Amino acid sequence: MLQIFKNIFSSKPKINIESLASIGVDMHSHLVPGIDDGSKSAEESLKILERMYELGFRKIITTPHTMWGGYDNTPETISNGAQALNQFLEDQNFPLKVEASSEYYSDGHFDELIKTKNLLPFANNHILFELSYMFKPSNLAVTIFDLSVDGYKPILAHPERYNYLFDKDLKEYNKIKDSGAYLQLNLFSLVDAYGPAAKQIAHKLIDADLIDFVGTDIHNTAQLSYLDALLSDPYMDKLLQKDKLLNKTLL
Repeated sequence: MLQIFKNIFSSKPKINIESLASIGVDMHSHLVPGIDDGSKSAEESLKILERMYELGFRKIITTPHTMWGGYDNTPETISNGAQALNQFLEDQNFPLKVEASSEYYSDGHFDELIKTKNLLPFANNHILFELSYMFKPSNLAVTIFDLSVDGYKPILAHPERYNYLFDKDLKEYNKIKDSGAYLQLNLFSLVDAYGPAAKQIAHKLIDADLIDFVGTDIHNTAQLSYLDALLSDPYMDKLLQKDKLLNKTLL
């Protein structure tokens, strides 16, 4: 009986986050309908955006995949799709417009896009890119260097999902930042969207103050449950309390 009372009175207070307004900008999502593995319709995108607006987001930068041989998007296909989505949102009297860039897959095609400057940057020349989930790239430092030399500001998407980067001292993540790239955490990693390993690494990156940006990486309405789960997550609360995220610099 004594142990029961100890457990009651020693338990941590329940997390109850009312708003994500202090983040301000979501800079990673897949909401241009029908051009990648994200939203399938303008109606689905609107449902997602309505919930994000309710939670306090005031700017949405959506980032469809560019992955040659998989999602062969170009600045034109993305921009045209975003324009059509924004027209639909305006017709529905939704208060925000969506800005568009891309999440570039780091491969030979991406290297060529950098050389030809055929990229679609966002908010003062930021570029979001991702890596293979299976194999560590041999030229990551070169890619970051090439982007930086051309005036881009590289952001590595969801570093917590590349298990091969992880070691207890977080050396690889520090090397990436030292080479000139920012790190963007997927918020849904905190609520088990990608499994326990990604969640554990996400916690360690937050504890070490290595995260610069966060994004939802939301693809569909089924993932709205993850968005709501963030409101009671201790590490989401920790991120907000630290108040070190750069998302609002994208406003």
